[in-house]
Amino acid sequence: MRDEYLETPKREIVQAALENAIYGFLGSIIVVFISNKIDVAVLMGYIVYYFYVGKVINRPKYVTSLGKFIMFPIPTSLGAFLGYKLAGEISALMM
Repeated sequence: MRDEYLETPKREIVQAALENAIYGFLGSIIVVFISNKIDVAVLMGYIVYYFYVGKVINRPKYVTSLGKFIMFPIPTSLGAFLGYKLAGEISALMM
């Protein structure tokens, strides 16, 4: 996995981490908005999320251990946690 990291361009690593973090963020904010019953935010969240899912689904699959075990799950989880925390704050502002 170390060799895969060294061989992968840094820009590609940063881009993949950012894309996965956004994917996790968008997926988690919807749950918070649903639990707070903010219908407009739920609708907007679904629209943005499904547009973004189209991008994620249509990109090349991760074939390396680095991609499968580091680049997808870690940034996605961090983005989801950030979305969970920020969506609570956004919900408070919208109520």
